Amino acid sequence: MTTKPGLRERKKERTRQALVTAAIELFGTKGYEETTIAELAEAADISTRTFFSYFASKEEVLFEGTPLKLERSASVLAERLPGEQPAELLLRSFHFVLDQDTDLTGDLAKLRTRLILQTPALQPYALRKVLEGQRELAQGLITAYRGEIDPVVAVAMTGALVGALVSTIATLLGRSEQEGGTPADPEQLQAEMEHAVRSALGAFGTLA
Repeated sequence: MTTKPGLRERKKERTRQALVTAAIELFGTKGYEETTIAELAEAADISTRTFFSYFASKEEVLFEGTPLKLERSASVLAERLPGEQPAELLLRSFHFVLDQDTDLTGDLAKLRTRLILQTPALQPYALRKVLEGQRELAQGLITAYRGEIDPVVAVAMTGALVGALVSTIATLLGRSEQEGGTPADPEQLQAEMEHAVRSALGAFGTLA
């Protein structure tokens, strides 16, 4: 039986989402470096002190949801199907996250990509998040195929997956910015990500 979140939990989630909404608006209009934490807090109708109960920094607001995506991927990797090959399992984990979460193609993802491309100060943090994600996926794959897969191969496979996703998102969303801010079509973006991921993982095994 699923227990509904209590009033306190729902209020906290509304505040968290209000901060994310404020970030999309303020980062998009004022710029990332020009927006202060105090301004984000004010827009969400909370104090600056309360802000730090939800996020440790502006970067964390911008990358909201990343840990949840890793948890969802890990849940799939932990449930390997009989006869399923590593490349097939990674592809299934990608599909699961994409089906469950629109942030890969939503407003926050588009803003995040634009700001990373335009803000050098954000790029080290973004790279760290990418590497953290790759390590989490590699460990999940090694655990799923304990004794059956070389750790170096697991790292190579997850690196190919993550690299394909990052490159596709950056290329398509970056192109939309160069074309005068024309929004990238979500369906096209998903199709391109699917193609890139299949191409990257295809070198490690046959995919259905």
